[in-house]
Amino acid sequence: MKLKVFLFSLVALIAGATSTFAAEHCNGIESGVVYYNEGEFERAIDEWRTCIDNGTENSDLYYNLGNAYFREGKIGFAIYYYKSALRLAPNNDDIIHNLKYAQAMTRDKVEEDGEENPLLAGLFKAHHALSLRTQMWALLGIFWAIALVAIARRISRSGKTKNVLIGAMFALSGVFCIIAMSAGYKIFVAETNIEGVVTAKDADVTSAPNNKSQTLNTLSEGTTFEVLSEQGGFVEIRLGEKIRGFVKTSDVGIVK
Repeated sequence: MKLKVFLFSLVALIAGATSTFAAEHCNGIESGVVYYNEGEFERAIDEWRTCIDNGTENSDLYYNLGNAYFREGKIGFAIYYYKSALRLAPNNDDIIHNLKYAQAMTRDKVEEDGEENPLLAGLFKAHHALSLRTQMWALLGIFWAIALVAIARRISRSGKTKNVLIGAMFALSGVFCIIAMSAGYKIFVAETNIEGVVTAKDADVTSAPNNKSQTLNTLSEGTTFEVLSEQGGFVEIRLGEKIRGFVKTSDVGIVK
């Protein structure tokens, strides 16, 4: 049986904020849906968090937790769970929509220096146009296409046809290399780039991983940053080019 959770919050969020997921052997998912639909968001959160603590990992579960936290006014946790959902379903339009909507409500922004290069912007857009899974299937298809063209060239007796097939092989090989580099970079980022989100009302960025160190900055709830390392009860972070330091683990959520 499939279940639905609906998030209603202003016109922009009503448009595309539904999700469906199966129970996956965790009774808390079903009871969480009941509580959510009755407006008892805190109890829904407790049920779904229990499922996660018991090992359930599902993009729709994370997505709906984000919805529940948003309805509770906890933007930091909402963004954290939307990002966790996006890790598992990077092309889900509902998750992307609600994440952007929640992020628009945060106070801290990272300013970009200079104007965006249109060529780089185009490449960046093309890089994210296809999911990693789609790219892997495309690579497999192109590989077999190259193999078939190579066989056709070998059995062809026409010199002109052979030249055309050689050109086709070069073209397919070029496309293959571009997609392979894009897919490789996505895998590299997924393995090395770790994000964190401020889930507390605010988080002090200190110069060292201890309670006696100097406070350098204060980040507001929902701010997303890059995680560099974890040291005891602190996380080393970087935000843009100007902010780098340590925040308490208890004040943030790390998207893994």
